[in-house]
Amino acid sequence: MSATIASSRLQLRRRLYRQRYNLLVVDAVLSSEDAICFCGQVRSTETVPILLLLPPNRPDLVVSALSVGADDCMPAPVSLPEFIARIKSLLRRSGYANALLQQVTEIGFSGFRLNPGERVLRGPDGQIINLTAAEFDLMLTFCRNPGRLMRRDELLASTYVGVAGPVARSIDVHISRLRRKIEIDPQRPKLLKTVRLGGYLLTAKVTTR
Repeated sequence: MSATIASSRLQLRRRLYRQRYNLLVVDAVLSSEDAICFCGQVRSTETVPILLLLPPNRPDLVVSALSVGADDCMPAPVSLPEFIARIKSLLRRSGYANALLQQVTEIGFSGFRLNPGERVLRGPDGQIINLTAAEFDLMLTFCRNPGRLMRRDELLASTYVGVAGPVARSIDVHISRLRRKIEIDPQRPKLLKTVRLGGYLLTAKVTTR
């Protein structure tokens, strides 16, 4: 078993969008309320088990964390044997769900077929549509969240677009390019709709197999 450390929330969101993890441990000791809020944001799009490390003697924080979607909580400083035991328990409980996720080899929408493993998108005619890494990440994010409004900051976290320019401009440019590849009329998009002052959403029905 290996572990990866994320130094910021943005870095963590990017990694979650690009890779499946078996477990997420969040240190919520110093900024508990912010970490709990972040946990809720992650839970809205991810099914990964979440273990929160909280300050001791704060049952109110435990209730809040569990309410927003944390799977388990531990007071810090942790007992290493108990910490390991809780991790093993969470992994056992999530094993079946993870197995189902790994069985998804293809995502379909409006005649298009997206293969997450091979990172390939095929059009209704079966031909491969060439996507950049960022465009594929965005398309995969939309397919994971069909019909859900995706804010620009969420979409930014799903790619390696970077933070060199304004978030809105970076995402809007990639969405525009993606539309030119999947929309019949990119000027009047039917699949990737813009929600004014909100973000974007995928209107198509999504299937998996």
